[in-house]
Amino acid sequence: MRIRVLIAVAAALVVALGAKYIFFSSPPRDQKADQARVKAEQLVRVKDVEGLCKQVQSSDEHAAKLAVSALGDLGEVARSAIQGALSDRRPAVREKAAISFAKVAPREQAVKLADMVKKDESPDVRAAAVAGLDRMFAFQEMDAIIDAMEDTDPAVRRRASKAAIKFSGVTVQYYPDASLEECRQGAQRMRQYWQQNKVNTMKLLTSYYQSHYQQAAAGKE
Repeated sequence: MRIRVLIAVAAALVVALGAKYIFFSSPPRDQKADQARVKAEQLVRVKDVEGLCKQVQSSDEHAAKLAVSALGDLGEVARSAIQGALSDRRPAVREKAAISFAKVAPREQAVKLADMVKKDESPDVRAAAVAGLDRMFAFQEMDAIIDAMEDTDPAVRRRASKAAIKFSGVTVQYYPDASLEECRQGAQRMRQYWQQNKVNTMKLLTSYYQSHYQQAAAGKE
């Protein structure tokens, strides 16, 4: 009899705990992700920079990533907020911030991404920062880009190689997926070429930037 009572009590506890889980547990991860995305889209529509900033500071990393990505769609008004996210403690948020910063910041501020290329501990962040320098047409940060061709991570090296070829106008013997020592040798070849041709190449790149990028930006105003 006593055993039956214990079994009944145990069953009742299981049912009670199950009901608590059903009615009081947090939403499933997919549902929370959808909610965060919808909220970010709503804030972008009304251009609520302050609201998006609060989301960036959220303990929910997914919501923070969505928010800092959304800030990149708001242009110059969001630059300060995105810049703050470049130093977020979470690598995934910094990665999105680097991408967004490249969308809204002027080329003259590309040094902030160059610093990330040199110092950030996350290879995903470094790769995003190199891609940002490419997007910003930040050829004045070519030294940082060439140094990234020697990065320990192949993804960073691939991004750096693409940007270096774009700005130098040449290809050298370099394979980003080769051994690190071979990559260092290839980066040195690019470094030597750049040092020998830097002055003239910078003049050409400046002229191209002024005639294409700046005119395009003026046309949007």
